[in-house]
Amino acid sequence: MSREKIDWEELTAFEDKNADNKDLIRFVGRVLHNWYWFVLCGIVGLALAFLYLRYTVPTYNIHAKLLVSDDKKGGLLGENALADLSGLMGTKSSVDNEVEVLKTSDLMRQMVLAENAYIAYFRAGSVRDNPTFRSPYLIRLLSSPDSIISPIAYKIKKVADDELEFFSSDTTFKVKLGKAFDVAGVGRLTAEVVDGVVVDDTYGFSITPLRKLVDSYSNSLTVEVTNKNVSTIDLTLVNELPKRGEQLLATLIDKYVELNLHDKNVIADSTLSFINARLTEITEELAGVEDRISGYKRSTQLSDISEQSKLLLQNSADYTKSLAEIETQMSVLQAIMDNLKDKNNPRVVPSSMASQDPSFAGLISNYNELVLQRERLLLANTNDNPLVQNVNSQIANLREDMVSSVEASKRNLEFAKSKQIQMSGQITSQIQRVPTIERGYIDLARLQQIKQAQYIFLQEKWEETAIGRTANVSNSKVIDSPKAEEFPFSPKKKVIYALGLILGLIVPLGTFYLKDLLNVRINSLDDVQAKTPLPVLGAIAHSVDQDQVVVTKTSRSPIAEQFRALRTNLEFALNGGKTILFTSSMSGEGKSYVALNLAVSLALLDKKVILMELDLRKPSITSKLGLPAGKGFSHYVVRPDMRIDEIIMPSGAHENVDLIQAGAIPPNPAELLVQPRTQELMKKLLETYDYIIMDAPPVGVVTDAQLLNRYSDLCLYLVRQGYTYKEQLVIPNDLQLKGRINPIQLIVNDVQAKGGYYNNYGYGYGYGYGYGDYGQETKKKWWKFWR
Repeated sequence: MSREKIDWEELTAFEDKNADNKDLIRFVGRVLHNWYWFVLCGIVGLALAFLYLRYTVPTYNIHAKLLVSDDKKGGLLGENALADLSGLMGTKSSVDNEVEVLKTSDLMRQMVLAENAYIAYFRAGSVRDNPTFRSPYLIRLLSSPDSIISPIAYKIKKVADDELEFFSSDTTFKVKLGKAFDVAGVGRLTAEVVDGVVVDDTYGFSITPLRKLVDSYSNSLTVEVTNKNVSTIDLTLVNELPKRGEQLLATLIDKYVELNLHDKNVIADSTLSFINARLTEITEELAGVEDRISGYKRSTQLSDISEQSKLLLQNSADYTKSLAEIETQMSVLQAIMDNLKDKNNPRVVPSSMASQDPSFAGLISNYNELVLQRERLLLANTNDNPLVQNVNSQIANLREDMVSSVEASKRNLEFAKSKQIQMSGQITSQIQRVPTIERGYIDLARLQQIKQAQYIFLQEKWEETAIGRTANVSNSKVIDSPKAEEFPFSPKKKVIYALGLILGLIVPLGTFYLKDLLNVRINSLDDVQAKTPLPVLGAIAHSVDQDQVVVTKTSRSPIAEQFRALRTNLEFALNGGKTILFTSSMSGEGKSYVALNLAVSLALLDKKVILMELDLRKPSITSKLGLPAGKGFSHYVVRPDMRIDEIIMPSGAHENVDLIQAGAIPPNPAELLVQPRTQELMKKLLETYDYIIMDAPPVGVVTDAQLLNRYSDLCLYLVRQGYTYKEQLVIPNDLQLKGRINPIQLIVNDVQAKGGYYNNYGYGYGYGYGYGDYGQETKKKWWKFWR
């Protein structure tokens, strides 16, 4: 037994060394054998890819590039020549901030409204509708775009010179050209025919709710900074119509520029409004003073004053001018304080009127930028939004800093004003020493100079602000206008065809894999070898012959040759033994069939073979041979007076093959197998026959085979392809490991050709079966693949 084990181990080791790549070879063989499925599925995959490309609307990428002024990376306009006239253009902007502005839904909404993008046109097709840029019909929405609640789509047919018919899958109605009509969920519409456009197909239109369309366009827009070293922004819009996409992206950029200029002009307009109000007031006051001076001169007939009076008047005018500037600055600070008082609704601060202090000017610039940012956020959000709350917090912090700065500036101005008043008082005391008439004139002239200085200061600031507003330009510039790519972004033909082919090839591969994965039965020799280390003595092919005995003297069929190969291997496996035990995991695996034909195969060598039908519960050999039931094993064991020759009968399969039937089905078959009469029977049979073949019941059901093991030299365990469960191979493993049946070798029965690696392995080891010169040609033709 040990020698046999060593031989099998050496054989297995040899096979492993020479078949390291057998999995790959088996896989390639299986693919080649089933090549028609791969060709068919590949063609189907390519056909589906073609249909997908044929009926899918292509989308194009539209690209544009902006250059944005960024103080950190170099300004767009460089040093502005008007920057010293006003600080109005002074909100700092960075590329990252502008990217976020371009992504806002408010900006996209303005683009949609400007282009009436919520109305789209299409050309009706048999399978799908094709979007079109030009349509022979023009649909106008008379009501507010916000009134669009639900999307609609109608096809249009001209039924008369002044009448159109709108129809869909469930609705049809007629409208007059140029006459308004109402559509539920949309609003009031009018329809017109575009002059000069020939209607050669069926056209239609669709209307989409504004919010849904804005979200759709926002998702199709990509805004990114591709190079961190320069202040450029790349915009990409995905659209089904190249020209329409270029137009939409150009409008989006225009609206962005308008929004950018609007933010700058808001500050300038606020400053101009303040200056205009002050100019109106100062002009009225100056006119009143000049009227008083004229009346005073007429009443006093004053023509000139002395040189001393002129000098005093000049000095008084200088102090008065300084005092006027201080008062103007104080009034500006008071205006700023008034703007800062409203904490709930902050307003922009007129920055050009502010102090020349750079730090305070920076605070105003930051404050105005935050106020404008808050207004933009409130267009699409509420005060409870975290973003709005964050901006409110920043505004509140800046307001406190600005209030502190304004109060400090007011204290400084009040101190300077008191000094100017003190100096002006000294001049006034000197003026009081001049004659009374001259002193009255000097008082009026001084008041005139004060008002005139305020008027000139405000007029200068108004001009500076007006010039600065006119010179306002956007902080961005289009350096690459919107252009659509020549070829569609999606779908890509080569990729789709490649995916179609790959998916088509994956289908049969996946089918093979799932079939193997879900298969719980033995399907090949590899399944057997994967589940058990027991050696495989041979394999028996599937037989389409209805005869139970397929081995004859003249038989040259593949299955007969396999039994001959099994017989050859059996001689080495028995190693001089005579008794062979047949068993399996369950009924129906072909024990009786294999045992019967193996007996005939051994008999062809002029060996005497006795076939024992020891499946006492369900005997089948007698019926397979078509013999009548008679006395058998059970009779012999229970009747001591019965002789052996009374139960031995010719099998009819071969003259050298005798049969011992099971006999009457006993109530205690297991006990009969261990009776002394059974042991005596086996000894006498060994003296008469060259081989004893015992057909035992399935070991996975009853223990009879384990009891008969004491009389056998070799146990042949039947495994049937497509019938035996993989998990049942644990049974022979356990039996040999625990020494209940030993030795055990396997026979794979009912093997069916499925193509691939082991189709024609050869007869020498009985692992396969072939065709050609050894029997009839039964190989399946390629055009019969459906079988």
